[in-house]
Amino acid sequence: MKIFSKTQPINKKNLASVPGDKPGVYRIKDAQDNVLYIGKAKGGRLDDRIEEHKGRFQKGTQFQYRITPTKDAAERLERQEIKKHIPPRNKKK
Repeated sequence: MKIFSKTQPINKKNLASVPGDKPGVYRIKDAQDNVLYIGKAKGGRLDDRIEEHKGRFQKGTQFQYRITPTKDAAERLERQEIKKHIPPRNKKK
């Protein structure tokens, strides 16, 4: 996947369509489409990582994801996305 998925609510139905066995990057968003957090799943578990963040951020009700070919690519993309969006819940790296 070369682009991020469409924004969708965090729920079991939508998480079921997220590949759990591939590395990737995800965005947690609020209802106004603001990016609150950007994270990565290096060794798969992309679906689990998104679900783990469901209740962690107040107003974090939506997500997007992007599959990457390798875990190194996921790390690079995560850094790029954090610099681009400056999410309030990411720590400075």
